[in-house]
Amino acid sequence: MLKLSLKSIFIFIYQLLFFLSVINATPNWEQVQTESIDLLQKYIQIDTSNPPGDVTKAIKWLAEICEKNNILYRTFTVDEDPRRMHLLAEIKGIKSDLKPLLLLNHVDVVPADVDAWQYNPFSGEIHDGIIYGRGALDMKSLGMMQLISLILLTREGWVPERTVKFLAVADEEILGEYGTQWMIKNHWDLLDPQWVWDEGGFGSLDSFPGLNVFAIAVAQKKSFWVDIEVKGLSGHGSRPYDGYPNEVLATALSKVVNWETPIEINTVVDEMFFRVGDNMKGIEGLVLKNINNSLINYFFSNALSKKSTTVNAMIRNTVSLTKIQSGYKTNIIPEKASASLDIRLLPETNHEYFLNDLHNIVDDKRVKFIPQRVPRNNFISDWNSDFFNTISSEIKNQQPGAVVTPFMTIGGTDSQFFQDRGVDCYGIVPILISESDIQTMHGIDERISIENFMLGLKISYKTIKNVCGVK
Repeated sequence: MLKLSLKSIFIFIYQLLFFLSVINATPNWEQVQTESIDLLQKYIQIDTSNPPGDVTKAIKWLAEICEKNNILYRTFTVDEDPRRMHLLAEIKGIKSDLKPLLLLNHVDVVPADVDAWQYNPFSGEIHDGIIYGRGALDMKSLGMMQLISLILLTREGWVPERTVKFLAVADEEILGEYGTQWMIKNHWDLLDPQWVWDEGGFGSLDSFPGLNVFAIAVAQKKSFWVDIEVKGLSGHGSRPYDGYPNEVLATALSKVVNWETPIEINTVVDEMFFRVGDNMKGIEGLVLKNINNSLINYFFSNALSKKSTTVNAMIRNTVSLTKIQSGYKTNIIPEKASASLDIRLLPETNHEYFLNDLHNIVDDKRVKFIPQRVPRNNFISDWNSDFFNTISSEIKNQQPGAVVTPFMTIGGTDSQFFQDRGVDCYGIVPILISESDIQTMHGIDERISIENFMLGLKISYKTIKNVCGVK
């Protein structure tokens, strides 16, 4: 018979109580808020505008935070451009056979016109409970939610089953080769995640009246950038000739911008509409739940596309005319005219077929289409994974009655480079905001409320703990 000494029993009970205290530990959120908001303000105050994209000061500051809080980390400098740096931190799990959860965020932000803002975009000022600053939404807030979660878990003595890694990168705002792509190319062995948590979606207060909808990006439209070029003879502006470059280009562009591409509702958007419609009453709920029914689609899809520019972009391929270049003097007919198109394709659309459609729409051999960025990614992440289900539960715990749904983001994020490798990626800043707040991203007076930041932090903390913790 096994005999246990009082000492061994005491040690066992002590270890069990310690384990239970770690599992059930709950931060003092009032104290955490003071520290967290201070960190977010300081992060915003570091100008990481891209261009020029110098993030060295911010990465070194993040490294100091990791050092101070006993979090393992490494920094990486891109030799070709030392202004581009990255930081990889982690809490190691006890099961080495489990691939890590990767918390992905970018350090760089888009530039801001100081004179156009109500408050200095690099001040992090707080007014009426709202933090203003470039990066408040995109995406220094999520970066801080993720890192502060690791700080809190480290202080608790938390030891996860699954390793959790935090990756802060440069160059996302220009989808540059020295950002996430560089880390994947040069240090995949240090990453190789099971799941990636990135930006992409938000919780929306007003996209669907009466519902709080949290959209988690599992797919994204593909960026296909194409230049249009027409060449001809130059001449005097007083003697226009038939078919000079500007005339041909203008005619072609008119056809392109007036082209209404067909509506195509893919599996992700169909699932989103179903989940939202299932929580709505009346005809709108019925339509959304059954939008892929051929009869309902025929009668209602066009009206649905006019609901908002976001919805329209989610259900069709879009073409935006973003640049026109021609001429160098008013009285000279230039020999060349060109324009640039920002084309966003649905994941299942073949870019070569779409380019052929463009040729047919313009129907003019004098017009040349020159692809500049060719898309690769057509991956859709699994929305029945442990990560998706866990974060959905935590959102609903914090926001009872909320609808959580998979979502296809119409913009591009760094997730696409992990999805190229077959990794399930999920994009959401777990806060609840209005359409007017979202418009401040890349715009004027970008902001996040303290209440929203703390909501996102609580969801982040619990999600990481439950996804990676001992089951």
